[in-house]
Amino acid sequence: MIMLSLDNGFEEAVGIVADARATARRLAAALGYVHVHEGRVPRGALDLLGVAQEMQGTEVLLRHPDARRGAIRLVDLDGTIVPLQRDGAQAWDHGGIFDINIRALTDLDDVHAAFSANGFLSPAPVTDWDFGSLAVREVVERDADGICIAAMQRVHPPLQGYEDISGPTSWVFNSTQVVPDFDAARSLFVEALGWKPVQETESFAAGTDGANCMGFPPGLSPKIPMRIGIYHPQGRMEGSVEIIAFDCGGRDFSKAQGPLRGWAGLRFAVSDLDTMAGRLAGAGCIRSEPVEFDWLPHGRFRAVALTTPWGARLELLQAA
Repeated sequence: MIMLSLDNGFEEAVGIVADARATARRLAAALGYVHVHEGRVPRGALDLLGVAQEMQGTEVLLRHPDARRGAIRLVDLDGTIVPLQRDGAQAWDHGGIFDINIRALTDLDDVHAAFSANGFLSPAPVTDWDFGSLAVREVVERDADGICIAAMQRVHPPLQGYEDISGPTSWVFNSTQVVPDFDAARSLFVEALGWKPVQETESFAAGTDGANCMGFPPGLSPKIPMRIGIYHPQGRMEGSVEIIAFDCGGRDFSKAQGPLRGWAGLRFAVSDLDTMAGRLAGAGCIRSEPVEFDWLPHGRFRAVALTTPWGARLELLQAA
């Protein structure tokens, strides 16, 4: 049994796909992850995703072999391929969960090639960001199910904290949500939940050369205001939630009704479900009915899902 880290950000990301086993094979090949669990989806977990009572499904859990957290749980539904959560969306369109983040521990070009060989496309080439004291490379990958992953490679200073992590990529350490109102989203995490800022930035979607990994036109991106905030219960970038607001309009996917393909939720292990759920509900989140199920391979949990005003689902689970 894998020990859970309570009240320490999200434990895993849940995605709905057309074929969980097939997507798991492709992701394992690209990321170097291993299968931890495969089986039928518990009824309670389907309820959190808004799946009708008559529907059932299969789930596959992937995890980095050297990590205790940051896993990916893929779900498909029997006999049907549901629509996309962010169907036709561009990176600047708000609503739902945009992506999850991993670190490239080997050359990012090789990681990008592995994604490409396994059915992923990128809206822009690998992008180099040099901020003087910090330099990184980044690329965004997305497949036909809307499973979007941003891969980042540290150039300098040397990356710390991943010395015991082998393979081409790290575990999932962050997840991004594009929001229509930055201040309101920040208030939900900082004021309602009491989370700490890891990083907050106000700038533009690109530097003067226009290079960006999100697919903005290079001639426009240096003129598009952007605000970024990353938040976590203890102020760490491990299971943290990132919000981005682009001041360029964009379509609204916040009202898309599940279950839909793409990133369907972030799953948090918590010590006080009722208090956290109450705070989120008080901040305008829609609360599901409570359920209880076996969260494999962790054991029996009671759970509730909270959907933010911009359509991102946060699943809270406490040991039963």
